[in-house]
Amino acid sequence: MSAPAQAEVVTFFAGTQYAVDVHFLRGEKPGPTIMIQGGIQGDEYCGYLTAQLLAQAKVLKGNLIVLPRANPPSIHERLRQINVDLNRRFGEKDDEYYEDSLARLIRFLVDQSQGLIHLHEGSGFYNPVKLDDLHGPKRYGQSIIIDTTTYKNLHLEQTARAVLSQLNDGLKPDKFQFKLFDMETFNDNSIYLEHRKSLTFYTLTRVGVPAFAVEVSKNLVGRYWSYWKVSHQLQAAVLLLKQLGVEVEVPSVKLEDFQAYPPQNLKVVVDGQALDPAKPLIRVKPEVPLEVRCENSGPELSLAPIPAVFASDRQGLNLLKARRLPMAPFQSLEVKSDGILLAKAQLSWADAWPASVESGNGDLVCWLNGELKTVPAGGTLTAVQGDQLILEGIRGSHRAEVLKLKGYMSRVITRSDRDTGREIVLDPKAIIAKFFVSKTQDEAVCEVVREVPGVMPHERFLIRIKPRQVKNLVLTDASGQTLNLAWSPNTPLTVKPGRYVLSDVQGNGPAGKVQVFLNNTPVNIGGAFTVGDKAEIVLRQATTFAEMGRMPVRAGQSLAAR
Repeated sequence: MSAPAQAEVVTFFAGTQYAVDVHFLRGEKPGPTIMIQGGIQGDEYCGYLTAQLLAQAKVLKGNLIVLPRANPPSIHERLRQINVDLNRRFGEKDDEYYEDSLARLIRFLVDQSQGLIHLHEGSGFYNPVKLDDLHGPKRYGQSIIIDTTTYKNLHLEQTARAVLSQLNDGLKPDKFQFKLFDMETFNDNSIYLEHRKSLTFYTLTRVGVPAFAVEVSKNLVGRYWSYWKVSHQLQAAVLLLKQLGVEVEVPSVKLEDFQAYPPQNLKVVVDGQALDPAKPLIRVKPEVPLEVRCENSGPELSLAPIPAVFASDRQGLNLLKARRLPMAPFQSLEVKSDGILLAKAQLSWADAWPASVESGNGDLVCWLNGELKTVPAGGTLTAVQGDQLILEGIRGSHRAEVLKLKGYMSRVITRSDRDTGREIVLDPKAIIAKFFVSKTQDEAVCEVVREVPGVMPHERFLIRIKPRQVKNLVLTDASGQTLNLAWSPNTPLTVKPGRYVLSDVQGNGPAGKVQVFLNNTPVNIGGAFTVGDKAEIVLRQATTFAEMGRMPVRAGQSLAAR
């Protein structure tokens, strides 16, 4: 099949544990823009495999925005959620967990769309009347879900039934045919009221465009049934797209791709040593940063699983996206692909561990935006809002201890007070107010507490979080001239029409922690954009997607470089 007419892949939250790729596909003929999403819950793998195939579609009419794997941390662990259910974070705009940052991005994407198709995999088989434990109104599999029959001028039931009549025509076996599932979410007596916090309900009520969820059944198990489910979910999506005014050609679904899923062609290299499944032993050094990388050693397959490498003592930290300084021995490294274990390497420590320091105050060792930092007991680490922090440990201490950023919950699923080895995005909005040491408009000071069982008093380390500030946007015009534009939200900027390259974002933190948009189009450092008659520059925090401000841009004869 030929490539899409126009396709672009943009990575959001780059460098974080929850980085996602969004595919923007523009069709050969004009038409509406429809968003397709899978992987909002990591235990629903057919949804993200179907979405990944749709990301490779050729769009004949209209446009697609495809987010195949919306929740990578939950996919890596094949869990519905890590902290909170991402598909229940669209009722209110929260700032507590990484899931809320993802929800902010998803709202931004669906706000640009004229419809949503949400791909899921649910338990059992939906039936309006309970037949047995697997068939009833509280089962979701093999259904097309709507929130109501009609909303304003949107005829959801009519559209879904038109799709079902074609989808079920000839579908075998008959008992696995798809049914219409009307949740009646607007009815206060509905048993599905929590769905008012879902993405489809948000899309319908806040954006005012049609939204559908397509569910296949988790109870159809095995490689053949995975192939079968994705084939029919893909067909349902194509039929829904046509009803919504978008026409596509999709790649063929091959049983052999599912028989080979996930592929075993990942090459993992740790400190220069390739992991050999036949001799799974890696020799590493204590207190020396691990260098872990992963690459495909064969052709890239259409299902495009995402890899991860986890240490046995820190299952939540993908070492392909974060640094690790071993300060205490751990047993092994695990290689996963879409959450499926591919290989495991035992570790052999090349040198003896330094003697444990049992007295005196220890230094806190941590990573700030991937840079190793050391903070003495009672000392202060200065950071900027949106920076990434990983608490590594206390240098010289081999004792059982807890490192806790007071007022912050880094991982709800473990129900643990330990923040060691977790990615923490430093945002005062995510810290409970009463735990701040101090808080003003200019900074928020919080504390990391080291607790050792049976040892008092606890040691404290302070973290000063400054608001992120942008001073200048540095552009290069077509003639190669450098232009420094002072960032001043809400202040109109007159710019000569033409093409520019974004060379730098100058402020009080790394340029990569700010994401620049021209209107709704992201512009990366080194990326080009065109200024026409009227536009708007929008800045967002790259790790939280929170908006930092807007500056109107208008084309004129002079460029106001302040």
